[in-house]
Amino acid sequence: MNSMKGIISLLVFLFAYMGFSQGSIDALDKTLNSIYEKGHLPGFAVALVTPSGITFQKGYGYANKETKEPYTIETVQNIGSVSKTFIGVALMKAIELEKLTLDMPINEILPFAVNNPKYPDVPITVKHLATHTSSILDTENYNKSYIFENLNEITPEKFEKNEYKELKVIAKNKRYALKDFLINHLTKDGLWYSKKNFLKNRPGERYEYSNSGSALLAYIIEEATGIPFVKFTQEYILNPIEMSASGWSYTAIDKSKHAKTYYQSGNKVPEYSLITYPDGGFRTSIIDLSKYLNTMMKGYYGEESSILKKNSYEKMMTPKLTKKQYNTKELKDNQGLLWESKPSGTIGHNGSDPGIFTLMYFKKQDRAGGIIFTNTDIDGNIEASESIQQIWIQIRKYQKENKK
Repeated sequence: MNSMKGIISLLVFLFAYMGFSQGSIDALDKTLNSIYEKGHLPGFAVALVTPSGITFQKGYGYANKETKEPYTIETVQNIGSVSKTFIGVALMKAIELEKLTLDMPINEILPFAVNNPKYPDVPITVKHLATHTSSILDTENYNKSYIFENLNEITPEKFEKNEYKELKVIAKNKRYALKDFLINHLTKDGLWYSKKNFLKNRPGERYEYSNSGSALLAYIIEEATGIPFVKFTQEYILNPIEMSASGWSYTAIDKSKHAKTYYQSGNKVPEYSLITYPDGGFRTSIIDLSKYLNTMMKGYYGEESSILKKNSYEKMMTPKLTKKQYNTKELKDNQGLLWESKPSGTIGHNGSDPGIFTLMYFKKQDRAGGIIFTNTDIDGNIEASESIQQIWIQIRKYQKENKK
């Protein structure tokens, strides 16, 4: 079910694009509406964000195609791996509170031991988890994290053959607490444990994107602070920013405002949640996430912040890895602490899961950011991918033209 929560080829295209021409906010709105009218996205919303505020927010299309409910800036949906940025902020807050350090071995915090069996004497550290260099792999076990809210929705007449085949497998998943899921995947006595759950490289040696490692870090923050992760992020992030429409579960948000999500076929994706919710299960609206990005940008550019100290933003969003860790001759990507921080100066994250795709990035040198939500997945969906490309192009064009 997991599609690695990131569409690499799309993002390479987006960040490389540099063609610009004059335009206005009305022209941008008209162009975005014309992209919707091509019919490749059920609904979407965008926001343009600067450290000074939100310059544009609007929704297009439908949050629910069947009832014709419009997709607005108040529509709520899962944002996939953009959720990981909240782990990064929570980590920096826990460090400020002196509850842990980046160099701390995770087994000094955990109530169970996690080691790469190929290097049992090499400790995995907090920093390894935060930079995706822990050597922890997701494997097929990660798909056990997906839990359907209503199994009665899974009937063959509602789906394409390939969709139903995948759904039947996921429907067999059992609910576990986050702690128990991690134990099953990462400890010697776990139900799904295998040496194949870890890289052949030692911890710290190689970058390998890991949802499981990110969820483990959220659990470590919980253990180190003595506060449940949901409560910790509510107290130290959501409440200060007044993100009142957001949360980590269906029960935490106004479900009447939640978008329906769709496969490429147009069939509705059954409602699901994640056991490893911190790595991809945050639910929010364009309004709320714009507040969040605005606050993060303010902090990064040194303005007063209610969330973190200035040096914490710098540390969180500064690139940490080398070409050797990426096993490449040219460093096109890089990683802060759960935030992507590219050599091009692009900072943020993206998220991809069944029924959704999200982008949240800002351009360091331009002091301009953008957010896109859509309620369909784009993995393997060429037309939807092209629509997202065009939306991002138009956002960047407008920002470049109106740079102050």
